[in-house]
Amino acid sequence: MKRTGYYYAALFLQVALSSTAAALEKSDVVFMYQADARTYSEYGATVVAWGGTPRPETLEAAKGLKFFGSVGMVTEFSRYYERLPTNYTEGLCRDIDGQPVKVPWLTDHQHRGIPYWWCCSQQPIFRQYLRERVEETIKAGAHGLHIDDHLGTAGGLWLGICFCDRCVEGFKEHLKSLPPQRLEELRVESPGDFNFREQMRQWIKADKTGQRKPQQHPLWPEWTVYQYHAAASFMEELHALANQVAGQRVPMGANAGLLWTGHLSDYKAIDLFSAETDHHASARRFSDLPVFAYRLAEAVGRPYAATASGGDWAFVKENNAHGLVRGWIALAYASGQLFMAPHRQWCYTPEKGTHWYNGPTELYAPLYKFVREHSDLFDGYETVSDLAVVLPHRAYMRAPNRWQDLCAKLAAANLSFRILLAGDDIVDLRLKAEDIQREKVLLVVDRSALLDTDRKVLEAHSKDKVLVADVNQATSAVQPAVRAESPAPVRVLPRARSGQAVIHVLNYDYDAASDSVREMSSVRLTIDLGRLGVSPQCAVSWVPFGGREEPLKIDNGRVVLPKLDLWGMLVLKPKT
Repeated sequence: MKRTGYYYAALFLQVALSSTAAALEKSDVVFMYQADARTYSEYGATVVAWGGTPRPETLEAAKGLKFFGSVGMVTEFSRYYERLPTNYTEGLCRDIDGQPVKVPWLTDHQHRGIPYWWCCSQQPIFRQYLRERVEETIKAGAHGLHIDDHLGTAGGLWLGICFCDRCVEGFKEHLKSLPPQRLEELRVESPGDFNFREQMRQWIKADKTGQRKPQQHPLWPEWTVYQYHAAASFMEELHALANQVAGQRVPMGANAGLLWTGHLSDYKAIDLFSAETDHHASARRFSDLPVFAYRLAEAVGRPYAATASGGDWAFVKENNAHGLVRGWIALAYASGQLFMAPHRQWCYTPEKGTHWYNGPTELYAPLYKFVREHSDLFDGYETVSDLAVVLPHRAYMRAPNRWQDLCAKLAAANLSFRILLAGDDIVDLRLKAEDIQREKVLLVVDRSALLDTDRKVLEAHSKDKVLVADVNQATSAVQPAVRAESPAPVRVLPRARSGQAVIHVLNYDYDAASDSVREMSSVRLTIDLGRLGVSPQCAVSWVPFGGREEPLKIDNGRVVLPKLDLWGMLVLKPKT
């Protein structure tokens, strides 16, 4: 792509204005796919996140909504083939043997008898196809842009790809950019002549057991950095192109499921995550796992509009587990993020392949209407944290389950937490002194995984902090801003803004047999009003989903909730 002055101006505009306005409000109601005007109205929709290519009739149906047109790096093989039927193979990813690779979750898809191959986002022919798709999407009237499978080739690293000529040549340039000391560590003597594909083949061939995999090669971590950098650079190009075509800044989102590693590599190029997120529906209980994704998005200053995974939706469809979904919706909004309206959702199992779940409007729309009717209790509020988890990104890359489980345990213990994300060679982010200083308790598990600069910042600004190393220590050391006493499990998520607070209380006593929560009474909260920034003379009210707001008494920070069905909000405001 020729770099014109206009291109660089657009790229600068993208970066300079990336934080001027939130791409989503916390009370937005986001649709994943297109729907009709009546359905939008029933849910109180405000955004369409994965709208495909806009057409006049779809834009008319979505009038008044923010419409993100979508472009797919993996899912559009049929369209890519039709545009380039004679030379489409030039744009395919290749494994170590030079063979194309199928998209694992689209193995039931074919186009003209051809499998859905994974395409390489470093190959010029496929990059040009994607640029044309972005251009036509913006010209068709989209207000924003969504990129599905935004990592492109890097998203297939777990499959051992890509070893096409373009990727191999690009790695040479990456190696040439490294300092001599790093090349010595990698044992690369002549980066300009280094053929990683051939090196990999010889390395695998030398293993007489036949067990070696590309991901085990000593150079694979550096190959990973290279591929993620290439993916992030291309996302920046696509965003700049969208801005150029529109003649103004265009918000861009991506299907960046943060429970999967690597998806933060291009966070600077995007404005929001609208992403598939595992909810473990088959466990038949509410999961705390999504909270990790919500807090990770918060750590990089991006809103997160979740949907469940294809496997989750297949389970919900098969078992009519609509009550689980209602809990997912409540958890997302209570966490300060969003859950996309489950109007029409992609399902996937190896046995059935792709199929679809059409969510019952009468069960889901009332939750979204509740959010819209009380938008003033969502917008502008921020997480009140009892502690912060210092998370080195490279430690997360090595052992994601460890960190996800740790944070899920904090959530289950009703310890409200933030994540302080420390970057690495993949994620460009550094610890900030002000973020450390605002916390009283820091959970520091893997100090050795921090970059030297981040380690020094942490040491310099944590001398007066309480440092804990695991959840048990955190539970002993932390006095939560809000403590709950209840006959069954609840989740308490406090949020605040200047002089007022909202405490979200979620009923986690889900009964799989009835697909609903068991109503609770006499849930007691003990609140540290000072920690919430609220006056002792505040007015207190209970705003339950499905019920009427009612005033409550607060006695020395103690409040008794009349009853708790699925979800309610305890509102603390200055008296008027």
